[in-house]
Amino acid sequence: MSFAAQESALLDLLFDPALRAAFRREGPAALAGRGLTPAECADFATVRVEALEMDARARVNFILAQYCRSYPLGFSLLSSLPQGLDLLRALVDAPLLRLPPNERVARFGLQLRDRLAEAGDAGGPRGQALLRSVVEAELGMAWTAQQARAAALAGEAAAPPRPMPPDWLSQPLALAPLTSAAVLPRPYAELRRELCPCTGAELWRQLGRAPLDPARRQAVLGRPDLRLLVARAVVAATGSCEPVAEHVTVELGEGFARLLPHVDGRHSVSALLAQLRAAGADDALLSGVLAGFRELARQGMVQLAA
Repeated sequence: MSFAAQESALLDLLFDPALRAAFRREGPAALAGRGLTPAECADFATVRVEALEMDARARVNFILAQYCRSYPLGFSLLSSLPQGLDLLRALVDAPLLRLPPNERVARFGLQLRDRLAEAGDAGGPRGQALLRSVVEAELGMAWTAQQARAAALAGEAAAPPRPMPPDWLSQPLALAPLTSAAVLPRPYAELRRELCPCTGAELWRQLGRAPLDPARRQAVLGRPDLRLLVARAVVAATGSCEPVAEHVTVELGEGFARLLPHVDGRHSVSALLAQLRAAGADDALLSGVLAGFRELARQGMVQLAA
C-alpha cells in the first residue's frame, strides 16, 4: 500500500479549513475523489477533529513564525489592520506547502502583496500604497535570498564582487545579480525599530498577543522620509541544512529611484550625470548622485555590463 495519497489528504486537512469543516460534518467521506483506496480512506475514521484543529493551528503558527523573519515590517503592519492576522494565516495553505521548501517564502510574499487590500482599511489609498511599498521591499529581499540559496544548493558559489576598474564611471553599468531595490516610507532600520517590538520568530508570537496599534502605524508612516533601499543577497553560512542568506544594504535618497532603471547595461554614470547637468541639476545634487553610485559599486550592487 502506498501512503502518498494519505499524506496528500492529510496535508489538505491540515491546511484547508473548508476541507476540515467538511471532514467534521461527513467524516472520511469528505475525502472522496482524492485517490484513496477504501482501506486508506477508512484509516481517517480514527482521526479526532479537535486534535486535527489543534495540530493545524500549531503548524500554521510555527510556519508564520519562520516567515516573519523575512517580512517583519509587513507582518507588524498587517497586524494593525482589522483582518491582517487572519489574512496571514490564510496564506499558509496546501498549494504553498507543496512547493519546494526554498520557494515557499517568496511565493508567500507574492500572495501577500496581491491580497493586501483584503486585510482592511490601511488609511486610504496613500496608506495602502505605503503598506504595499514595505511588502515589495521585503519581497524583493526574500526573492533574492531564494536565488542565493538555490545557487548554493546547486554548488554554484557566488563569486565576490570584482573591483571596479579606474574608468568604471564611463562604462555602461548593470545591477549586480541578487540585487533588489524598492522605495520605503522611512529608513529600513528606523522602521524596524519603531514598528517591531522584537525580532526573529518571537515577533509573530508577540504580534499574536499584542498587534501593532493602528495609531502607531499611522504615526510612523505619517512622517514620510522616503528612501531607496538597495539590497544584495549573500550566503552567510552553509551546512547540512538549508544555506542561510543575508543582505548587504544601501539606502539612498528617494530621487535615486528614478535613476536606477537607467542602470540597464546601456548607460554609464558619466552619461547620466551629463544628462542631469543638462537638465539643470546643481553641483550638490550631482555630487550626491555620484556618491550614491560609488557606494553601490563599493557594496557590489552594480557591475560593468557584460
